[in-house]
Amino acid sequence: MLGIGLSMKLLSPLDLMIIVLYLAGITWIGARFYRKDADLKEYLLGSNVMKWFPVALSILATDTSAITYLGSPAWAFQHDMKLSLGMLACFFAVPIVIWLFLPVYSKGNLYTGYQYLEKRFDSRVRVIASVFFLVVRGCHVAIVIYVPALVMSELLHLPLKFSVLAIGALTATYTSFGGIKAVIWTDTLQVGVVFLGLGLLATSALGNVPGGLHEVWAIGQAHNKFELFDFSVNWSSVDNFWALIVGGTMIYVQGMSTDQAILQKYFTTRSSRETTKALLLYIAVVMILVVLLSLLGVILFVFYFHHPEIRATLQNPDAVVPHYAAKMLPHGLTGLVIASILAGSMSTVSASINSLATSTVLDIYQRFPRTPRSEQHYVRASRWATLVWGMLATVGALYAPRLGTLVLAFTRVQSLMGGVILGIFLLGVTNKQIGASEVIGGTVFGSASVVYCAVYTPVSMYWYSVIGCFSTILFSWLCNRSGLLSAGGYLVKK
Repeated sequence: MLGIGLSMKLLSPLDLMIIVLYLAGITWIGARFYRKDADLKEYLLGSNVMKWFPVALSILATDTSAITYLGSPAWAFQHDMKLSLGMLACFFAVPIVIWLFLPVYSKGNLYTGYQYLEKRFDSRVRVIASVFFLVVRGCHVAIVIYVPALVMSELLHLPLKFSVLAIGALTATYTSFGGIKAVIWTDTLQVGVVFLGLGLLATSALGNVPGGLHEVWAIGQAHNKFELFDFSVNWSSVDNFWALIVGGTMIYVQGMSTDQAILQKYFTTRSSRETTKALLLYIAVVMILVVLLSLLGVILFVFYFHHPEIRATLQNPDAVVPHYAAKMLPHGLTGLVIASILAGSMSTVSASINSLATSTVLDIYQRFPRTPRSEQHYVRASRWATLVWGMLATVGALYAPRLGTLVLAFTRVQSLMGGVILGIFLLGVTNKQIGASEVIGGTVFGSASVVYCAVYTPVSMYWYSVIGCFSTILFSWLCNRSGLLSAGGYLVKK
């Protein structure tokens, strides 16, 4: 992760003013969506009236964060552009989601994707999948809070705990007030801030390279920075073509079809047609974005190649983006770039804790009522759950460095459990003969298979999702064929 002691200059009063205004402004805008008498449908689904354009940008904000904005350039800076090839996986994955999953979700009148699993199997499967999601997304939001907090801690020379608390608390506050509408509209604004900040940084870096693009191409070629393809069969590589395309496609399908943080955006639209348009726009933007971020990493490499004296002050290459901003940008623009890093993370945090609260209240808490409860009770419970998840993620952010390299930190967590979740959903959508007990058996076997591979083999984490998905499906199918776990009446009637 980002290293301590980057030898950066302190931010100027102008930089601080821009950052404070941004934090205060986005919190105020989000809180403006507060409605005391909002019902559950308005608070969690935005009354199903959201348009495809803001939904597309909100999906982008949920799926990308400061991990992407800092990690992708840092990877290209240190290695090459092969990791950006993983964006092709998105191109393959989204049509699968549109064709296979959207028709199911559009008919369900759902608040969470895990409600479908209860309709298809039973309540046990719904709770298991929901708990898996809570673990994966909870870890993700902790990482997302940590990254910009560490940057802020370095630039302002503040204790890391203070920076983590500030980002986590502000985001949880406006999300709990405004619900999903606050999430989507603040996401849309924050995506614009991110593009503005990164665009300014890229323009500055390129302008400071003698010879401009021609020099970037020449030096990049000489150091193999534009290398994209590695077709070798290397099961332990994280940037191998086969791992990125096969494993990456599986990870993208899982995220886009089973992750409540994404699914909740689908449920806010008026129709599956609106959702489809949002996903198609998302494909176009995210593929272009990641390629440009990788190119930024190459530009920064060439800049530091020509300025070894500045390169010597970069103690950790993962910090190359904020390091350049602090060293080279004029006061004011530095604050804007830092604000864009905050925007990239806060948009993801808001979407994540909103979806965590939704799943917690509707998939778990609502299942155990002692007395009849009103809809307003569940709205209040959702607000409190948002605050609680914000607090838990803020605490978890202090332990995020243990997950390793910045750009791969969440993929490591997601791949461990995401493939198993995808296997459960695929069984539900494609095979009407499999029952709940068989799926639970498959979930246990799939999880054990992934853990074994992670602990005892050198297999790349990109393959964990493939292993988890297919081992879950295979074991469930074998149980169905053998009748091993079909006793008890849990099979779906033919």
